[in-house]
Amino acid sequence: MIAMLSASLALVKPAGMTPKEAKDWILVAYDSLRHLPYPIFEAAVRAARLECDHPAKIVPTVIKQSRDALLWRRVNGPVLRLVQTETPRLTGPLPDPHEMMPDLRRIGLLNGWLVEGDNGRIEWSKDTAA
Repeated sequence: MIAMLSASLALVKPAGMTPKEAKDWILVAYDSLRHLPYPIFEAAVRAARLECDHPAKIVPTVIKQSRDALLWRRVNGPVLRLVQTETPRLTGPLPDPHEMMPDLRRIGLLNGWLVEGDNGRIEWSKDTAA
């Protein structure tokens, strides 16, 4: 967050602002915005960079830009979606276990995907899917 605030300040910092004043501004801005979830903060800061032409406008703009996202999040809760439209289907035959790298063969055996058949040959398990 501090890096993004620092970069935002660098875009609009007045020529007369001393390094100490810049540091103080960054710390106060961070303290004012640290309650924001990072994804919301990041989007709001990026929007503020396009809009602001003075350091005094950055924090109010970030707060204004984050309002809708915060309201949506309060109503709906945080969302993490791992979307997979459908289960991938194997299109070809499974590889011959004896042609697999030894490490992959070992993983298959440990997870039950590969088993030792009656003839002592390693083959794909009929009970579990790889």
